[in-house]
Amino acid sequence: MTKSDEKPVYLAADCGGSHCRVRLYDEDGNRLAEGFGGPSNATLGLDAVLSEIFRATREALGTLDGETIPLSRLHAGFAMAGLIEPALRDEFTHIPHPFASMTAETDAFVAQLGAFAGGDGGLLITGTGSCGFASVGAEKYYIGGWGFSVSDQGSGARLGHLAVRRALQAYDEILPPSPFCEEIMNRLGGTPAEVSSWSLTARPADYADLAALAFNYAAREDEVAVYLVKEIAAEVEQLIRALSKRGVSGIRHVGGLAEPIRPWLDDSCQNYFVTAEGDVFDGALRLINNRTGLINKSGKGRQ
Repeated sequence: MTKSDEKPVYLAADCGGSHCRVRLYDEDGNRLAEGFGGPSNATLGLDAVLSEIFRATREALGTLDGETIPLSRLHAGFAMAGLIEPALRDEFTHIPHPFASMTAETDAFVAQLGAFAGGDGGLLITGTGSCGFASVGAEKYYIGGWGFSVSDQGSGARLGHLAVRRALQAYDEILPPSPFCEEIMNRLGGTPAEVSSWSLTARPADYADLAALAFNYAAREDEVAVYLVKEIAAEVEQLIRALSKRGVSGIRHVGGLAEPIRPWLDDSCQNYFVTAEGDVFDGALRLINNRTGLINKSGKGRQ
């Protein structure tokens, strides 16, 4: 084995409700490769999440030119949505894995770590789900992020769920129809029975897939779409104000809904936003190097 073969390689992963993204870095922080997987929220089960991470990692490794890097050489750090419940967090620290080392924290924690280079600040994620995180001195605060069934306000999944309910109400003539409602019904089978059947297996990511449709119709001034997007914007504003109460000097807003919802937010909220110093992958690298997250010491027990 050459000295080059012995050099560490870092695996940074962003594990969210709709997809998993991984990036490989050398010891100098240079990006080597990138790979993608499917939904990887911790609430789906850690075995399912690790399977997506492995799939994305092997895709990334497969793009390397002329170099074979085994999983056992990778030092892994994960920003993992849904890694909240004590049982899941404990399971993570014991689950077998093939990496040289493995650490993780919630996606909000890791994204904040990257956005503020380890310093104080607030982080708001509005993607498939939603979560706020603030670091002020020694204090750490979570805002929301307790799962789709009871939380995730201002998220893509929440917007999609509201759209499906509203489309059914229009079909049943409980509330007025609109082209947006008709489009939702057509996308999901055309009848309430088909929509109900779809909902039995629908995941948050499936509801979030409908969010772009809502923004498209809102831009066309569809009354229902405009109403729902404004409702989501109001929920995002609540999260922003809840973070500001924790004493943060600035908030970095990220996630798939961050850009499309920005024009719908009240002007007073725009003053909170700051430019990030880094992203979630920078945060994952800090997590690995500083060993500040959940640390799994099992190691090299599965391939």
